[in-house]
Amino acid sequence: MEILAPAGNLDMAYAAIDAGADAIYVGPTGWSRRTNDSEASDKDIQLMIDYANKNNAEVRIVINTFPSPLEMKAYLKKISTYHHMGAHGYIASDIGVLKYLKSNFPDSKIHVSVGSGISNAMDVKFYEELGSDLIVLPYRWDDNDFKEVKKVSNIGLETFFYETTQTGKLCPGNCIMSSYLSYREVSEQEEAKNEKASANRGSKECYRVCQAAWDLKSDGKENKKAKLKHDANLMLRQLPYFMKINTEVFKISGREKPVDLIQDIVKFYRKVIDSLKKDINTNLAIYEEEMQELGNRWKNQKRKRLGSLINSTKEEKMKIS
Repeated sequence: MEILAPAGNLDMAYAAIDAGADAIYVGPTGWSRRTNDSEASDKDIQLMIDYANKNNAEVRIVINTFPSPLEMKAYLKKISTYHHMGAHGYIASDIGVLKYLKSNFPDSKIHVSVGSGISNAMDVKFYEELGSDLIVLPYRWDDNDFKEVKKVSNIGLETFFYETTQTGKLCPGNCIMSSYLSYREVSEQEEAKNEKASANRGSKECYRVCQAAWDLKSDGKENKKAKLKHDANLMLRQLPYFMKINTEVFKISGREKPVDLIQDIVKFYRKVIDSLKKDINTNLAIYEEEMQELGNRWKNQKRKRLGSLINSTKEEKMKIS
């Protein structure tokens, strides 16, 4: 069972590995679904790979956009660059890219990103037949959904460290909402984020518009505020269940989070999982106070980030107008 931690920058990569992460994931500048302040240059990615190799860890490259025909040549060239750097695997969304990755780099671990928008067990089977090794299952599924997957597919299961919750109006994946709400010019350093870039980069980035409070109206009357997507709390009580169904990878999101928060979360889950490996019936109550503190820090940072992203869409609209 692997802990997969975010590496939004070089310091975070080192901290996550030092804290006990088995692997880290990093988005190359301009090629993942995050803003450029949460992505890394090729130079830093090489340093991450070198550091991981020295510490018995691995690096997965996040290339989870849907490349357009105009950018495909540059996209595939970029993928090959990281293979020669020594990357241990990739996280991708596009079905053509996923097939390409396994065909050309058969020894790499290929993850199906949550951005693929998995809807049911048969979708999972499809991605297994493409040659993917692991798939991130939506945390809005319940136990029965996971059981259905186990019936039809032997693909490796990956889950976020989030409690299962069925709230909200949509699941992550295949979203291009941001591209309809905001457009911004990009810097040369962002490379792939240009006028040819695919729409799921939100015309250069995701502004988390699904987490904003929307006015819900019925019959022309405003009723209440509603969110299209509600994020779950960090997971604790459900860990034994996911371990029993042989979940291979537990993923921590948060490339944009502070380094110290990611480091503390990795340390926490390293401790808890190692304890459960020794005794799956470990009394998890002993970890609840620490879990609550981490959860509060996590929520505070999410609120700050969401406010920053939503405000940035307003600023861009003002520039355009």
